[in-house]
Amino acid sequence: MDTTGPRTAESLAARFHDVDSSGVPDDFIAYLRKMEESESGRAVREVTYRALEAAEGKGADIGCGAGRAVADLVRLGKDAVGVDSSQAMVDAALARFPHCRVVRGSAFELPFEDGELSWYRSERTFLHFGDPAEALAEARRVLRPGGTIVLADPDLGSMVLSSRISETTDAVKDAFCSAVPNPHAGTRSAYHLADAGFTDIEVVPVMAALNDHASAFDVVLEPALTAALAQGAVSEEAAARWKDDLSDISRRNAFTATATFFVTTARLAS
Repeated sequence: MDTTGPRTAESLAARFHDVDSSGVPDDFIAYLRKMEESESGRAVREVTYRALEAAEGKGADIGCGAGRAVADLVRLGKDAVGVDSSQAMVDAALARFPHCRVVRGSAFELPFEDGELSWYRSERTFLHFGDPAEALAEARRVLRPGGTIVLADPDLGSMVLSSRISETTDAVKDAFCSAVPNPHAGTRSAYHLADAGFTDIEVVPVMAALNDHASAFDVVLEPALTAALAQGAVSEEAAARWKDDLSDISRRNAFTATATFFVTTARLAS
């Protein structure tokens, strides 16, 4: 059973920090395009944009990927710069949105002076940081006093699925969580920000629901199952039965997959 297409076994789950050396950067770009086009992707972005409405001055979208949020923020009148550690992502973003500024850089060593930014946005990026404290220390450095930070990440443990084979669902979810450096980023961002000295912390949960079976596999279930197979958490036979069960549920128009994103906003103390 081919669940991965051209991807390496654990690429999507484990290698977003290293896209350029994955050998298949176009797969990561295609994945991000699917995420941004999903209703849940749009909903999460809109919550982050509202959190930045009052922010003035220059800001950055960290881990900007293929550039959708940078372009949206520019359209909304923001002085926005996209930053991504992958040159392939930077190139894709500039090809799509040539009017935007996008540069290559690490969240742990940002290409900005001390206090240069008024705001900092990051979506589905801290999920891939094993040490969020290091990235937040760098965020503190580049933000001016009173600057706004907005982090949007899911908690992968919140995934719920209308499967009748609960043991395989649990194994797939656990494998997905273990393949990602910071799988509970969404529910832990608030106290990481508090530990880093940020104040005025607010958390907005955003339920991401996918009732379309094909879309759910594209954006979350296939990467999760790929990780489970690579780790030996499920067998090929169990994976096939699980997929058949989900397909049958979908044919009955009874399929649902949900996960919760958490948009966490804070300010750097003046």
